[in-house]
Amino acid sequence: MRKPRIEDLRPSRLPATVLAAAVGAGSAVLLMLRLFVPRPVGVADNYDGVRLMCHLGVDVRLPRNTPRLRDYVYYRYDHLAHFSCQRHALGSIRLPDVPYRSSQLLVLYAARGLTRVLGLPGYLDLRAVGIVCCLLLGAAVGLLYRVATLRHRYRLLMCAAVVAVVADTVFVDYAVSPFSEIASVIGLLYVAVGVLMLAGPSRRRRLAGIAVTGVSGLFFATAKTQNVPAVLPLALVLLAPAVPVVVPERLTRLAGLADALRLHGLDRRLRHRLTGLVAVMVMAAGAFAVSGNEDKRTAQLTEANFVSVTLLPTSAHPQRDLAEFGAPAWLGQYAGAPPWCAPTALQDSAGYQKFTKGLSHQRILGFFLNHPTRLLPVLDTVAGYFYEPRPTATLCGVGPHGTQFMVLPPLGNYTHLAHTPRGLQDHRWSPVTDALGLLRGFGMGTLVLLWLIPAAAVTAVRRRRALRGVGALLGLLLAVAVTQFGASAFADGIDTAKHLDLAVLATALAWVFAAVEVLAALTARATQNEAGVASIPRPASQPESEPVR
Repeated sequence: MRKPRIEDLRPSRLPATVLAAAVGAGSAVLLMLRLFVPRPVGVADNYDGVRLMCHLGVDVRLPRNTPRLRDYVYYRYDHLAHFSCQRHALGSIRLPDVPYRSSQLLVLYAARGLTRVLGLPGYLDLRAVGIVCCLLLGAAVGLLYRVATLRHRYRLLMCAAVVAVVADTVFVDYAVSPFSEIASVIGLLYVAVGVLMLAGPSRRRRLAGIAVTGVSGLFFATAKTQNVPAVLPLALVLLAPAVPVVVPERLTRLAGLADALRLHGLDRRLRHRLTGLVAVMVMAAGAFAVSGNEDKRTAQLTEANFVSVTLLPTSAHPQRDLAEFGAPAWLGQYAGAPPWCAPTALQDSAGYQKFTKGLSHQRILGFFLNHPTRLLPVLDTVAGYFYEPRPTATLCGVGPHGTQFMVLPPLGNYTHLAHTPRGLQDHRWSPVTDALGLLRGFGMGTLVLLWLIPAAAVTAVRRRRALRGVGALLGLLLAVAVTQFGASAFADGIDTAKHLDLAVLATALAWVFAAVEVLAALTARATQNEAGVASIPRPASQPESEPVR
């Protein structure tokens, strides 16, 4: 029996590209309605957004007696003549000298043009950024509909579920903000499209999949520094498929390598992976450019934050841990708070400076190798942020005996217009946030189950050949979730909930794709069983025998 092609699964005679365009346009409209109706929503600045916006020479101008920046969303950004990423300050607050390098800048430049087209006030309006992001997200959903090898109803279900996940307040609200989290969301969706194309039936589809995965992977990896570890699973996906690359015979004859390659059995293997290797090299170069932007002082500060904020609160003997790291004893009074909560005199002391200069990722890794039992409490602590993924600002509050502790007020989602309360949160649509809130208080074991259940379910209902596309996609999503969780857990002790945003998204998308695949497999299996029962020949009816007289 002939297997149905993708074109045979259409519900009508309309071209598949037209249906995909309709799905993409509808998804973009739904996301815009979610973002702007009845009132626009976004994510307020935590005084860190200027490290991204300074590339455009823009800053938000706050009028006098304006409430705190983190409590409200401000759309309008004006161009300042002498404002740059090297010398800048916001009021009396001195900002870090190292700006953010991010692929989100491409979105900001596109939104700058849209701001002029729509006639919005200011040099750059964040509402234009939101429109550009919704268009990009809608196009990604339309491509998902086009490349998925499922029947029409299941493709629509998959796209609707993806839109429902992305429309959650912890994802789409970043579209109207001075942060680069929305670039990670956009990049991951296009990476998913490329991975599904890699499992396509034709050589042309697989080559297009490598191109889409490579370009979107570069955009995704350069969105945030925390995304750099995800380059490794992306590289494995790109190098795994056997995509033939035609090499002219004249070129191989001139090079004199045809016989040698054929002799060692490397000709076909190298040609199959040449295109993927080029894409991986470009991605790695982009990731290196982003990760190499952080200066040594900032890296030492993040490592010190991890020790004081994440490690010390889980320790039964904080002073012993501080002695092992060579840290001053006074740092134990600020366990659970970043070191910059301490007085300036203590931060400038010789003991603290020696401690920060001796910190490194290798030294932290060596600490856990010597104390492996300390790893699980740290992971449990970070998993608590996973179940509450709303972004927060990191502040220092006054505690007992004059010490300070860390305060995490949530960032506001609305403007200050219409007498909006400070720090008002957006709760209009939050299925992922609410579902994770039910797991609040659970530790790392529950999080591991969230990662294993989708993979186990798809493996149980799908055959090996059918696992080629969805299996690679699920593996990539789970690898992104795990690597990004680890990078957020051990790279920085502050803003952890904000940094875990991508891990939450990858986990939610893994559940979506797994649920749709399991439903499609079970339905197909039930249909085959019914067809098999209907095809069984029934025995011919025989006349009843007459009773014996």
